[in-house]
Amino acid sequence: MGNYTIYHLHSDMSNGVTNIDSVTKYQSYIERAKECGMSALGFSEHGSVFAWDLKKEDIEKAGMKYIHAEEFYLTETLDEKVRDNYHCVLIAKNIKGVKELNLLSTKSFNRSDNHFYYTPRITIDDVINTSDNIVVTSACLGGPLNHGTNNVQGKFLKFFCEHKDRCFLEVQHHNVGDQIAYNRKLYRISLETGIRLIAGTDTHSLNEEKAEGRSVLQRGKDIFFGDEEGWDLTFKTYDELVEAYRKQNSIPEQAYMEAIENTNVMADMIEPFEIDRHTKYPKIYKDPEKTFKQKINEGYKNNKYLHERYTKEEVVSRIKEEFEVYKKVGAIDFMLLESYIREWERNNGVQSGYSRGSVSGSLIAYALGITQMDSLKFHLNFFRFMNPSRVTNADIDTDYCSKDREKIKYFLLHDKMDLLDINPNIRTAEIITFNTVDTKGAVKDICRALYRKDKEDKEYLTISDSISKSIDAGREEDMRKQYPEVFKYVDIISGTIVSIGTHPSGVLVSDRNIEEDIGLCSIATSPYPVSMLDMHGLDGQMYVKLDILGLDNIGVINEACKLAGIERLTPDNVDLNDEKVWRDIRDDTTMIFQWESSSAQSYLKKFMSDETIKIAKEHNKDFSYIKWFSFGNGLIRPGCASFRDDVANGDILITGFKELDEFLAITFGRVTMQEDIMRFCKQFCGYNDAESDNVRRAIAKKKGTAGLLDELHDRFLEYSNKTYGVDKNKLEEIFPPIKQGILDASAYAFSWNHSDAYSCIGYISGYLRYYYPFEFLTAAFNIFTGKQDKITAITNYAKKFGITIRDIQFGHSKADYSFDKENKFIYKGMESIKYLNADVSDKLYELSQSKQYNSFVEILKDFPGDSRQLDILIKLGYFSDFGSIGKLLKIVEVYNQYGSKTIIKKDQCTINKDIMLQYATETEKQYRLKDKDGFINYLLENITYKEYPITQRIKDEKEYLGYVSLKIEGKSSTWYVTDINTKYSPKISLYNVGTGEEKVVKIEKRKYQMVPFDKDVCLRATFEMKNKCKKDENGDWVKLEEEEEWIKYYSVV
Repeated sequence: MGNYTIYHLHSDMSNGVTNIDSVTKYQSYIERAKECGMSALGFSEHGSVFAWDLKKEDIEKAGMKYIHAEEFYLTETLDEKVRDNYHCVLIAKNIKGVKELNLLSTKSFNRSDNHFYYTPRITIDDVINTSDNIVVTSACLGGPLNHGTNNVQGKFLKFFCEHKDRCFLEVQHHNVGDQIAYNRKLYRISLETGIRLIAGTDTHSLNEEKAEGRSVLQRGKDIFFGDEEGWDLTFKTYDELVEAYRKQNSIPEQAYMEAIENTNVMADMIEPFEIDRHTKYPKIYKDPEKTFKQKINEGYKNNKYLHERYTKEEVVSRIKEEFEVYKKVGAIDFMLLESYIREWERNNGVQSGYSRGSVSGSLIAYALGITQMDSLKFHLNFFRFMNPSRVTNADIDTDYCSKDREKIKYFLLHDKMDLLDINPNIRTAEIITFNTVDTKGAVKDICRALYRKDKEDKEYLTISDSISKSIDAGREEDMRKQYPEVFKYVDIISGTIVSIGTHPSGVLVSDRNIEEDIGLCSIATSPYPVSMLDMHGLDGQMYVKLDILGLDNIGVINEACKLAGIERLTPDNVDLNDEKVWRDIRDDTTMIFQWESSSAQSYLKKFMSDETIKIAKEHNKDFSYIKWFSFGNGLIRPGCASFRDDVANGDILITGFKELDEFLAITFGRVTMQEDIMRFCKQFCGYNDAESDNVRRAIAKKKGTAGLLDELHDRFLEYSNKTYGVDKNKLEEIFPPIKQGILDASAYAFSWNHSDAYSCIGYISGYLRYYYPFEFLTAAFNIFTGKQDKITAITNYAKKFGITIRDIQFGHSKADYSFDKENKFIYKGMESIKYLNADVSDKLYELSQSKQYNSFVEILKDFPGDSRQLDILIKLGYFSDFGSIGKLLKIVEVYNQYGSKTIIKKDQCTINKDIMLQYATETEKQYRLKDKDGFINYLLENITYKEYPITQRIKDEKEYLGYVSLKIEGKSSTWYVTDINTKYSPKISLYNVGTGEEKVVKIEKRKYQMVPFDKDVCLRATFEMKNKCKKDENGDWVKLEEEEEWIKYYSVV
């Protein structure tokens, strides 16, 4: 039995360029190729080399040679936009070819010079100009030799004839007329020129099941490849491929057998290559080590806190220890890069978070301003961040508020960090993500394919929505039984890549030629290049990936300090032991970072109760509120579920092993935090710092935990017995809860390095909330505008303290929320209102402060915005001091009709002649106004208007604000219907016009059918509580103890 090499192969990675080209994962092809005993395998995705590194890794793990390839789209010219888009497969012969091919792929995604036009493309000349490191095949029926112009075919064939050693004419086995004719054409060319044939399979599916799933998903997405009718695009074994050519009978047996064998000849031409997996920190200084030392010295010199808290010897000792580790692992360039970015931030008004993750353990990072966490002050572990025995990429994540996040991403991606003059090789890119279809998305696509009658038909949505809701309700198995055909295909296509995007936080930074080393692409929604490798691939090749993360709580702190006119509060300059603040946080966790959920707030009340704090202080002579807060943050993680309530109740585990009890004093005798595991390993088991971090990593990854625990047990007994003189039998008794704590930690243990930094964010938020409530709440409103859950929580908190949140109002409101301490008001901001902007908002405020307006008409004359903005502001009550909404809308109507006129035609005038003559002179056909202002005033004094409906006011708020806040005194019995779900007993979503309360209630279907109503009406209603009901296993309805609210009586207002 022979074998062959598949190289013309498409996985769902091709879907990033071509819509739904495959639903097969590349891993499935690799498994099948291995089963078939193939010795080499290549993927030629359409228009890209997406995730080529992961494919290479898996192919080689399977014992096969990796072939680096792509099916390129070609165009004859870039001088004009012509959608010729011929196909051609390029294959890299060696590492130089890999780089050349990647560079061509990168080039094809250029959207500024016509390379990218519907698809990424290179020119035919680009192919002709390839080096001898590239193998070329003529590809499928879409190739230039099949449907190219005479000029294109002649040019392409000439190139093939001149490079017979690396060019192949690709025949395929599909038993359709066009392919048969094309095979015969290529065979004739081969006989005439001596150019070798090669058997390309153009495989798009693993098997018939995947092919069927592909076809159904294409139908669901309205995608149709008309030229595939009759094609067999499934994976073929050697025997199946030979049989397919025999049945096709397009060329002689000797020819197709030679073409099949030439796939192996081609594979033998490919030289294996290794991926460079060394660290790739970009260099921005000529002498990094010297510069690093200088910056550390400057940082120490300028940091007053280091001088106040420690002796020079203490600081120097720690810095020397860290410096040697940075030097050993080659991370100095990375730390200089991070330091450079922070310097730019400080010079440009960007304020990042205090710290995030393990970098908090580095004193050098603190001295350089990379973090604002003093690792000596907080007793943080450096080796949790940087392990000298583990050479992996240094990783520092940074938090920014939304506004600053956009600034820093622009600096990195657009400005290239202003480093091109220093290092012209600096490159940055966004990081690709592969977007997949989830189960509910698959349900919708499959239902569209199976049940839609035509493109206008929407009935399929009834079925797909019903299935999706049942899945959400935990009834997927029921749906599988009811809709077996739907789920047959759902299971095939779930997880299929359907598009590409960019990582929301990641930015690749390098001084290497990433265009050829990894390949770059582009997407329509971003102006920046995008890596063709995802974050895992970049990590595997040790590229620097900066995580620019969003954390708006940082923005609240920054803005609150500005509003208060104080220095930005940090862990250095705030009193972390203010008990009034800690009690205030305990009593209400609104806007306290990481503690806002109801479960977290409930736990904190117990964990920080006066009784538990008293026990903690008595037990731990070095008690610290911030450490206790961080411990609590760890306790609410999954790894501490078994004992978190015991700790909150003040239960302490005492072992009688003095040194161990002192070590675990802060955590009430439990091993809970990652660094505690490391310290336990070092202090009580005799591991060194690097080894202890390796233990932590193994536990976190659940690698060999059982054997590791046995080793820990033995080393604990030996080392602690020898070092502390504790009897081994005693140590045997002590070890089980420690072992359990470590096992629990594998579920997810928190880190002191991370938790302390985040606890400081929570505490400083509480500090500002307590001492600067107006500034803090105003900042929170501005930062969280548009996030209604947050806005509601902040509003409710403000109400508790007698602070009134006022709707937008002329003379008070600005673009942002603002406060009036004297009257205890916070005024809503205007910029976030739909169709409004900061410019109009601030101009209106300036007008209100610079001029006295006695009438609404005077405002109309000066209004700085357009008519739509004026209409919105009136409807939202902004000008309520000048009259009701209905009246003001009528004034605008009258003003628009007469305000700009001096002549009024008699046949268009509806006003009494005697009145007109008081303000105008007349001719036979018209009036000429002589007292225009008097005339307008008369009209406005005598206008009649209708009051603006409450229902319409609520609709306007939903439309322009995004939420409803209307409250009208005396209307507490009036409920506005925001939504109706009539499936089963109708569920009615209501908003109370008097109080602002929102709730969902039920109504008996019989009642509803007798007096039906729609959304967006007002009801007067009374309510009653009824027991919930549920069907039992026999299908009978049974009452539950839990109650729910129902409408008892109602009338439509």
